[in-house]
Amino acid sequence: MTKCAAFTGKGRPCKGLVRPDSDYCPAHDPARADARHRSASKAARSKPGAEVRHLKDRLGTLADDVLAGGVEPKAAAVVTQIVGAYARLLEFERKVREQEEFEARLVVLEEGVRKRWDA
Repeated sequence: MTKCAAFTGKGRPCKGLVRPDSDYCPAHDPARADARHRSASKAARSKPGAEVRHLKDRLGTLADDVLAGGVEPKAAAVVTQIVGAYARLLEFERKVREQEEFEARLVVLEEGVRKRWDA
């Protein structure tokens, strides 16, 4: 297989492998610029960092309120269980999204292989 004709940000030749009909790897192929942009944008939106920070802040506030006597420990325990269930749901959602993206990529790869074999 042929190596990519592009250079990395540090000025070194890219070591990516090219597709049969291109001089560039998928990461540098000008024809895939829009697809790369959409993927990067989608990835940025899908990061659960804000939700995780929010949960951490809520749990910290809850702990402070329990220690200050403003919230009963039993009520705090229930809230903590709910937050735990929510965190597990976030993780499950992330795994489902990853699986869907993986399946979509696999379909594209299979179509490419089929086209190559049919040619």
